[in-house]
Amino acid sequence: MTANLLPILLAAALGAGSPAAAGTPSPDEALRQRIDAYLGSIDTPIPASRWRALGPGAVPILAAVARDAAELPTWRARALAVLSLIGGDEAIEAAKGVALAEGPLLVRVEAVDSLARLVPKAELGAALGPVMARADHPGVRAAAAQALALRGTPADCPAVEAQAAAEPAPERPRYRRALEACGTVR
Repeated sequence: MTANLLPILLAAALGAGSPAAAGTPSPDEALRQRIDAYLGSIDTPIPASRWRALGPGAVPILAAVARDAAELPTWRARALAVLSLIGGDEAIEAAKGVALAEGPLLVRVEAVDSLARLVPKAELGAALGPVMARADHPGVRAAAAQALALRGTPADCPAVEAQAAAEPAPERPRYRRALEACGTVR
């Protein structure tokens, strides 16, 4: 009799009788599976309304994808774009971190664009100024300047103009659109 009871106790201890073990994912696993399916969608665009319907529980998962250098750059960039749809402090922090970190230009520029969509206009200089001044890649600095010039306030233009002037001469053409938006170049 004890021999017959052992497999039952072992199965119970391992969770064989749980819904997750029976093939039903937990709510967190189901959300992650849905996010992965959406991120992997190539031929069928996922409408913003479906991304938003995932709710705030998707933010930590998307932020982790955006920060993970082992993920595909396209997935990381899409995760950042989606974070800008859902919003929240964690989305802002993820975008700031990715914009300043080493990584593919595609991902970092999307982080800058996401910040420009996430942060209120009046606070954009504080969010993008450090990226514009400290990013190691000239393309990221220029993207931050452009986003700041196009979406920020007129008070942000002196910082954009100063950054453009501080760039090496070969990099300055990247700032043309930003400077035009600030009224410096006509």
